[in-house]
Amino acid sequence: MCGINGIMLGLAGFMGGRFDKSFSKDSRITVMLIVMGVTFICELVSYILRIVLLGMPISVWKFLEISVIEVIFNTMIVIIIYPLLQKSGNLIERIFKENRALTRYF
Repeated sequence: MCGINGIMLGLAGFMGGRFDKSFSKDSRITVMLIVMGVTFICELVSYILRIVLLGMPISVWKFLEISVIEVIFNTMIVIIIYPLLQKSGNLIERIFKENRALTRYF
């Protein structure tokens, strides 16, 4: 299962980068929608991989039940820690996008 988790983490990072280019990060609702979408897609891919690789039986109702709980849980976490995410995101963005040109001659 460790390989599947790595794939899911990579997929979440890739999708976050794509969503970052398409949507504004300043809106809490937009961030919540992004989290909801990424969570559902990751759960769907994870479920499909479990069916294919482990031979798990298909149960649509159980999948939807688990997915809805995961989406609600992750959205609640984002609502609670959004200010911290926003401050740390702005700091990291400023660090990486800062112009590092040398102004002195040696």
